[in-house]
Amino acid sequence: MSPDKRALFRWTGRAMVDGDEREWSLILKAWRRDPQTEGPGHWNYWKREFLAYSSGLLDGLPGISAPGLLGASNDGDVVFAWLEEIRSDRDGRWPTERYVTAALHLGRFNGAYAGNRPVPDVPFLTRAYLRGWTNWVPWSDAVRSHETWSHPLVAAAVPIPPVERLERLHSMVAPLCDRLEALPQTLSHLDAWRANLIAARSPSGDERTVAVDWSFVGTAPAGQEVAILVGGSHIWLDADPDELALLSGRAFAAYVEGLREAGWRGDERRVRFAYAASAALYLAPVVVWLARAAAQREWLERKCGRPIDEVVRGWVILLDHALDLADEAYALVARLDFGR
Repeated sequence: MSPDKRALFRWTGRAMVDGDEREWSLILKAWRRDPQTEGPGHWNYWKREFLAYSSGLLDGLPGISAPGLLGASNDGDVVFAWLEEIRSDRDGRWPTERYVTAALHLGRFNGAYAGNRPVPDVPFLTRAYLRGWTNWVPWSDAVRSHETWSHPLVAAAVPIPPVERLERLHSMVAPLCDRLEALPQTLSHLDAWRANLIAARSPSGDERTVAVDWSFVGTAPAGQEVAILVGGSHIWLDADPDELALLSGRAFAAYVEGLREAGWRGDERRVRFAYAASAALYLAPVVVWLARAAAQREWLERKCGRPIDEVVRGWVILLDHALDLADEAYALVARLDFGR
């Protein structure tokens, strides 16, 4: 078991089926009890994904799908799930168009539960994921630290640090989260960025998006899911930073299209607020990684598959976009009624 209490294994073999020898493969996931993430109220509850699979919550999802559960075992402090392996029909970095398709599928998923399909009444769902994520690291310290902005790598990319805009966003964490949580909630994956999505095909050949890693599955307002898709896929530069604005606009439009296809008939301005506020809050902690970029250069270059100067440049583009979305969210707060 890995130090972070979670482990992932791939098993393969060959078997005789009706006289023919065939290859098989499956995935084994294991989770060990973690006292620091105990209880379903914790945004990173150690047992949530196991419960999501073993309860049947992920069977027959609308819009997207999850790997099928082949078997599960609950040994108390350690739990296991055997899952089907999903083969991707598109490896490597996705083009913008495939992200747009994923946004459409996520819209259909969220839209079904935002419309006529009831959100499952189970205790293990996370209820305030973004609030927990945003407060996970002390990013306000990094905002105010001279060291964050003075390293040559960062100083070259950010000659004028956006300290005041980041401090304003930090002061708005609680009010924005309050408003997000006051909106109608829908069932959401909440970690649907590139690494957790597989581009696959249905038996009829249609494109489908399979989501893995359901550790944060819970409730959120429509719009938050696609904010994480766009923002998360740019944090580790899976998506092209130079296409961020294009992807942001097209993914949001496709997501709303998916909501409506699924039967949702709500106020698009609320979805836009949830998108803008969620993206800003989700991406604010990036400033912490920006502060650590030089010290973690070797790891970051392996993780992102790019030279460190490109990583820093990508994060700066991301922060600037997040702060623009924060400004949009502040403006929308004044025009929306969150009490209905």
